[in-house]
Amino acid sequence: MLLAFSATLFAGEASQAQNVSSQETVILEVLREPALGRNLLNETAWRSYGEGFVSKDGTFVCDNGADPNAVRGVVQTVELNQTTPAPLLAIAESAAENVGGSRDNDYSLYLDLQYADGTPLWGQAAPFDVGTHGWQEKRVIIFPEKPVKRLSFYLLFRRHSGTAAFRAPRLYQLSLPQGGFFDGVPCTWHKKGYSGFIIRDVKAGTDFYALHQSALGIECEQKVEKLGPGDSIDVRLKWRGSGDKLLTLSYLYSVSGNDQLPVVWYPDPRREEAISGIGEYTVATRTRAGVAHRLSRWPFAAIRSGDTGHAIGIDMTLPAVFRVGYHAGLRCLFVSYDVALTPEKREAHLRLVKWQFPGQMGFRGALQSYYEMFPEVFRVRIQKQGLWMPFAKISSVEAWEDFGFRFKEGDNETAWDDAHGILTFRYTEPMTWWMPMGSELPRTYEAAVAEAERLASLGRPQARAWQTSSFRDEYGRIPVRLLDTPWCNGAVWSMNSLPQIPGEITDFRLKWNPEIRERLYGPNRKADLDGEYIDSSEGYVTDELDFRRDHFVGERPLTYDGDSLQPAVFRGLIVFEYVRAIAEDVHGMGKYMMANGTPSQLCWLVPWLDVLGTETDWNRNGKWQPMSDGELLYRRALCGKKPYCFLMNTNFDQFDYQHVEKYMARSLAYGMFPSFFSPNASTGHYFSRPELYNRDRPLFKKYVPLCKLVAEAGWEPITNARSSHPRVYVERFGNRYFTVFNDTSEKTRVLVTFDPDVEIGPSIRELLRGTAHPVQNRQVELTLEGEGVAVLDVLPGQAN
Repeated sequence: MLLAFSATLFAGEASQAQNVSSQETVILEVLREPALGRNLLNETAWRSYGEGFVSKDGTFVCDNGADPNAVRGVVQTVELNQTTPAPLLAIAESAAENVGGSRDNDYSLYLDLQYADGTPLWGQAAPFDVGTHGWQEKRVIIFPEKPVKRLSFYLLFRRHSGTAAFRAPRLYQLSLPQGGFFDGVPCTWHKKGYSGFIIRDVKAGTDFYALHQSALGIECEQKVEKLGPGDSIDVRLKWRGSGDKLLTLSYLYSVSGNDQLPVVWYPDPRREEAISGIGEYTVATRTRAGVAHRLSRWPFAAIRSGDTGHAIGIDMTLPAVFRVGYHAGLRCLFVSYDVALTPEKREAHLRLVKWQFPGQMGFRGALQSYYEMFPEVFRVRIQKQGLWMPFAKISSVEAWEDFGFRFKEGDNETAWDDAHGILTFRYTEPMTWWMPMGSELPRTYEAAVAEAERLASLGRPQARAWQTSSFRDEYGRIPVRLLDTPWCNGAVWSMNSLPQIPGEITDFRLKWNPEIRERLYGPNRKADLDGEYIDSSEGYVTDELDFRRDHFVGERPLTYDGDSLQPAVFRGLIVFEYVRAIAEDVHGMGKYMMANGTPSQLCWLVPWLDVLGTETDWNRNGKWQPMSDGELLYRRALCGKKPYCFLMNTNFDQFDYQHVEKYMARSLAYGMFPSFFSPNASTGHYFSRPELYNRDRPLFKKYVPLCKLVAEAGWEPITNARSSHPRVYVERFGNRYFTVFNDTSEKTRVLVTFDPDVEIGPSIRELLRGTAHPVQNRQVELTLEGEGVAVLDVLPGQAN
């Protein structure tokens, strides 16, 4: 379940009847703030935080002056003593004068909780904007997983210069006996059991209305078609009026049936949870986009009701800012989209899918059906797999054949790579311009803008693209980060890489155009590149939202900022269109696409990519913290049988032989490829240090061939086998190979049981150690060291 998010729940209450016909049907009535009960905060119980505050005219004023390190604020602790979890809503307003720095949780409405069992939930926050502004309202909603004992309510102003004032703090504990939250909005139910589309005008603050052909002034075209084991529902929204429409469009898939049947929620391939209460179940990440400030990580949600599985999801080739989940109070699965329609972009095209599957197969059964509905999304174009080499020349590595290289980031020796079976990818990075700044220039916004304008006046292509493609924030400023990195000391600008942005020189046209395509892949090419590499694909230093209205030109729907209620382009959809446009050209030439940093928060880049992976650090500050089973399985499941590769970016002086073996064992368990890069993603390349790679050479020779063996056999969502220990995991590759991974630090004995449809003989060979294990009652007994892995070959006759 999602724990917390900030949201504008009651925007536009006074105008809620706008564009509402008396014939339109209310499905969910939105509750306005007065219906939420009493404010739990005591106006006389406020205390100082840090250097405190001054109370003035009903406000709390925190004045840090010119000191960017000062700490001030206001705090109150409320004893809740919940016996059952109840949602909490916190609200406060703030105004700012010359607040320095960038928006973060140090200037925010900030909550710390303690559960009744003593465990904490820290830092649930909604940041205010910096600079100078009038009163802004921020909200944080928390759906506790457990009863809450107490809550500390902070109005924070620390590590920022300037002055902040706070007013109107409120805290509500929500009890809605005739309703609950739907998609983060408190509602009462008017029509339980309803299936179909509903729509809400967020800016006008309306209720949720049934949507058939039209509602709230929005025209709707719907088309339902069979798709494999389910149905696809294509929907087009059109707005012909003036001004902006900021909408939540939801589809409810009622699975009410027999209300006595227990319902089970499947958050991922490993877990299940019995549904209780009237709340929502979803797996989402925080985002600025949309009223709920949530973006689902998985492309679908799945439950079981009785023996039948039900699922609902999106078509990843037609994405938008979305959430999928299950609502216990309404007994329905749902998809919600946050869509803006504006005079610049009056239409939105979306497609969702719903289907049934054998309930006992759980999330994995739903995933198998999803693969079947979208075979082209999960198509494997590269059969032969292997390790990722970033930038360095493979030819310079001593006895390079031992390391299993297959994918090369960079084109510095393409002819050699071609001759030795290495696939070579040309580097691009969307959504950024890293602009160096001389040491004499101050690190300020004004200085950075002046330098970009100077470079543009000189005709520098990147600076000219900055003029056409740079983002705008909600105040019309150009988002920038002033950073000192090994590759750039200066400014990194947020750039909109949509192919449709007008102008002779744009960010997209600098990175991909017919001339580049002809030069690199045409008949006069100097060497045979194998495709395009997309770095930082999910935009880690790029602002999430671009409010620049001449950028409202992409194919995918606009969204909006749930706080300021302004339409915007979401960066995740910018990179979707960037990758798709290049992939259509590249795949048309029989070439491939590779990307770094995905899937992480975005599921929808997978359809256009052939090699996926990420840079990572599992030993940060010398503490071993490998990627969790949940994160690894998320990446494995979304990639299907496509190759997934790691680069370990860590301090190699603290990453010894034992660390390397644990890294390789964990990667092998999920059919992934363990490679290495640099402590700072630039210098000290692992494969430039023979003392490291020669030390670890035996491990490469031991593990990488098995990584290739299982990965090329192809990960299968249905394991057809299970272990006797909850932290020892079994995964299947093809119909022959199984990995067994001990995700504990202790030596563990485990029984692996195979389903009847797995063909096995009297014994099974374990490939990592070369040992045979007898089969009794379709079970094999293994003993694994902590974080150890086994690879089982069950093909009859192989173990003799």
